[in-house]
Amino acid sequence: MASKRDLKKFIRNTCGALASEIILAKVAFPVVDGKKVYDIVTKVAALQSSTISKVSVNFDKALRDFAEKAEYNKERRAYYRTAYDNLLSDFDKAVDEIIKEMNSALPEEVRQTLKEAAAE
Repeated sequence: MASKRDLKKFIRNTCGALASEIILAKVAFPVVDGKKVYDIVTKVAALQSSTISKVSVNFDKALRDFAEKAEYNKERRAYYRTAYDNLLSDFDKAVDEIIKEMNSALPEEVRQTLKEAAAE
């Protein structure tokens, strides 16, 4: 990601898309269990909130007084790269779990209808 702002937008957009998909499925197919939809939307909101709160990480600025500038910048970049890679990895795993829950919330007849619509 180019910046914290872009990363936060990505997280918000992804979580918003997940929540809207399951809500649209509930509206389009009333046989979908409303309790499962509510639980999934709640998990999506919690994922968004917890992930965005983890975006702001700080590298120890006191180290720049003791190290030369090039070395400090190199270590800082590596720290942020590792932190954001771990954040995105955890986010992707949580999104995969939510998608599996979304798929399991859809009854078999709804899945067949969606497969037939996609085949056309």
